[in-house]
Amino acid sequence: MHPTAPHPGSTTPDAAVAPTSGDVRDLLLGVAVGLAWCVVVEVLRSSDWWNPRWVSAWWWCGLALAVVVAAWRGHPRATFWGVVVGYPLVYRTGLQSELHLAPLLAAAFVGARAGAVAPVVGAVATVGGTLALLVPGGLAVTRHLDVWLLPWMPLVDVSYSVALATLACAVVVLGAVVHRLERTSADLAARNAELRRLQEVRTERAVLAERTRIARELHDVVAHHVSAIVVRAQAANRVAGRRPEATAEATAWIAGAGKEALTAMRGLVHVLRADDRADALDAGARGTAGSSASAGVSAALAPAPGVDDVGRAAQRLREAGVAVDLTLPDRVDLPPDVALAVARIAQEALTNVLLHSRATRAEVRVDDRGETLHLVVRDPGPHRAESPSGGHGLVHMRERARACGGRLDAGPTGDGGWSVHASFPTTTPRGPGAAVAEAAR
Repeated sequence: MHPTAPHPGSTTPDAAVAPTSGDVRDLLLGVAVGLAWCVVVEVLRSSDWWNPRWVSAWWWCGLALAVVVAAWRGHPRATFWGVVVGYPLVYRTGLQSELHLAPLLAAAFVGARAGAVAPVVGAVATVGGTLALLVPGGLAVTRHLDVWLLPWMPLVDVSYSVALATLACAVVVLGAVVHRLERTSADLAARNAELRRLQEVRTERAVLAERTRIARELHDVVAHHVSAIVVRAQAANRVAGRRPEATAEATAWIAGAGKEALTAMRGLVHVLRADDRADALDAGARGTAGSSASAGVSAALAPAPGVDDVGRAAQRLREAGVAVDLTLPDRVDLPPDVALAVARIAQEALTNVLLHSRATRAEVRVDDRGETLHLVVRDPGPHRAESPSGGHGLVHMRERARACGGRLDAGPTGDGGWSVHASFPTTTPRGPGAAVAEAAR
């Protein structure tokens, strides 16, 4: 059998560990208590009004009390059994004073509080030790007032014995209750600490999910527009010698695409900075905001990207010199997260056509099949050898599809081209926060 691990927040009684500063303090305190007891007893003995019959009982009481004080923290089990069993054996005079019960009751409380003994065992042992203090001289030794049955015959004072036994049981019960309360408090503290750690982990995951979402949005918004701008500029540069007018056309187109990129960026920033949106709206309503605030209001109020944005992305690809065969469904009332995913995945797939393919045409098809929506973006290739690699486009597309409960497959086709196929369920709207919640899990 494997040893049972200590309960959280509890200590193993009499564990073999190095002495701590608390143990040293207890030892010094026990020595101080013993010395103080000796001084008090000697001072009282020197007086005329106190002359105990059995002074040894007082010495044993002081010694037992000093042992309890010195060892209660580091060795509760040894303290309990040593005092409960050993103290009555050496006392041997009959109970001289109720004060002499203090070491035994203190040891009983210490043992029960530390969980060194079971409550029932502790109660029985403590009651036995308490009554044993009375035995050597008889249980409450007295002689009957007038009737001499036998000389010095022990008489049992039942009420007194029951009172002492009840007191002993009460002390053990009190120690057990304190032990239970301390154990419960330790459990609660451990659970609170675990909950705090879990909350920190959940917070970290939520922050990571939000950072991923922001990075995905920035990538999809910026990369699509900037890639189209770069490709159009490179194409204009190649034909500038033969067609000077192409430079002017490209410049005008790049200016328009740049404005679209800035508008999309402002919209994204205003979505992420929700607190500033109300300020911008107030400023726009008062007519005191500048052009940037007005643009921010427009971006904040703009509808979220959807299936219609697939057409706009295809148009930008056409303007960059790639013919696009576009097929869109009649229905556009999709769940918001699905509509956003369709738009962003289509944008990213078309951007990849510009960056990684020499194709002069591409196909974009959004097929509504009732409970499932399919998005297909395909180009015949060939692959652009000098195209950059190692980006996060495919990762982001798969994350978007998975967050909506769908899936995405991307890879080369048999004719040397590339195909992206995403499918989404459309029967259960998941809400705008589904992506973050899915990533947080």
